[in-house]
Amino acid sequence: MTPLKGPEGFNQFYQDMYGERWPRIKEALLAPKKHVAVANPWSFYKFPDVPLEVSGLTFSHDVKDVFPQPEKTHHGYLNYYLLDAASILPVEALDILPGEKVVDLCAAPGGKSFLCAIKLKGEGLLISNDRSAARRARIHRIFDDYIPKSSQKNLTITSYDATKWSLYQKSMYDKVLLDAPCSSERHVLEDSKELNLWAPGRTKAIAISQFAMLASALDIVKVGGTIVYSTCALSKLENDDIIAKLYQKRAGRFELIRKEFSFGEPTEFGWQVLPDTSGWGPFYLAVVKRTR
Repeated sequence: MTPLKGPEGFNQFYQDMYGERWPRIKEALLAPKKHVAVANPWSFYKFPDVPLEVSGLTFSHDVKDVFPQPEKTHHGYLNYYLLDAASILPVEALDILPGEKVVDLCAAPGGKSFLCAIKLKGEGLLISNDRSAARRARIHRIFDDYIPKSSQKNLTITSYDATKWSLYQKSMYDKVLLDAPCSSERHVLEDSKELNLWAPGRTKAIAISQFAMLASALDIVKVGGTIVYSTCALSKLENDDIIAKLYQKRAGRFELIRKEFSFGEPTEFGWQVLPDTSGWGPFYLAVVKRTR
């Protein structure tokens, strides 16, 4: 039987994956997004009202349904960065310490790199990587809009192929963030053209690239170092199945580190935030520590 494509195939694929929960997830995906505003420490901005907080986030933040667009303070830098609360979790899971060497393998547009820079406090090294020149330009803009030049001395933007980085460097970094390019089903649902083009082969092809990036990350992190693998995908092929494949292909080289947060739910190998229960996400992450 030929797999269904387009909207019908999309619905059937995720119905099979999530069962009776799928209609609720789909409805939540199409609902208006909420945002967290992470205060920019270099702008010296203070929220005018008592902030509403999402438990478990260590960054100074506020949460609302709608925020004004960020504006520059008199210090010359934008006051806050807007993102989904679930998107902050991979940086929290890295447990970055000042002075560490950190790589954000697929960094554009730059929000998570900005959060990593906050954690490093001007010490150590942060490499923000993306193959696309246009996407690297976005990272540069984020850094220049939010961080003084004098505080960017430990920040580097590179253009490596994340799947092949380990051919040139090995065992170099304390922490690696791999927020991998993914199916981004929320975007697909919001774009009728993308939805009409959808086919099951999409997520299968993306998963091949994701695993290659994760295998490379395992080589470039130091023994004892940590990798956070994350996606905004719903497809299990791009989430737990990637970690399962790492067990098959790199057995004995890593151990799984379990992380729990105040919102979301555990999966076989990681943690997932789905919008039907929390209003945040979708987002998935898994944490592995290199052992040899």
